[in-house]
Amino acid sequence: MVLRMGAQPFEPDPCGHPGGTRDRRDGDGAVTERFLGLIVFPGAVDEVPDVRHYVRSLLTRASDRAVAGDAELLACECVSNAIKFTLSGGNGGRVAVKLFGLADVLRVEILDQGGAVSVPAPRGTPHSAVAENGRGLHLIEALAKEWGTLPYGPGTLTWFTVPRS
Repeated sequence: MVLRMGAQPFEPDPCGHPGGTRDRRDGDGAVTERFLGLIVFPGAVDEVPDVRHYVRSLLTRASDRAVAGDAELLACECVSNAIKFTLSGGNGGRVAVKLFGLADVLRVEILDQGGAVSVPAPRGTPHSAVAENGRGLHLIEALAKEWGTLPYGPGTLTWFTVPRS
């Protein structure tokens, strides 16, 4: 994969905390979530197509082509929101995208750098059928099996799952 415009893979988190890059295991050591990949993108709108490419390439390698479309769309919506509404979109800002495969779902996590209004929340109904914005979290609510947010340092970890076929 070509990483352009400063995109960088994360190094593994040696502690395995949320946001880490290791397979997650249960108390017996069995893998409950298979780590698929993590990359950090510069917080710029022109990086969003690279997010789509990254998610698709990881899911193709993991033989999860059936969920790739929804996962790509929702990841791009989350990254776009992080760029628009948090410090991730500022000068030198970054946003991280991480994927895990579970037995029945794919989990995607987006970590932003926080800001005044860092916790995502849908805003009523989209203004019109031709509006170019205002639908992101409505799409997530419609297509994700579940989604949520967690505080993570100064930022927010937004996550969603999509069913695996």
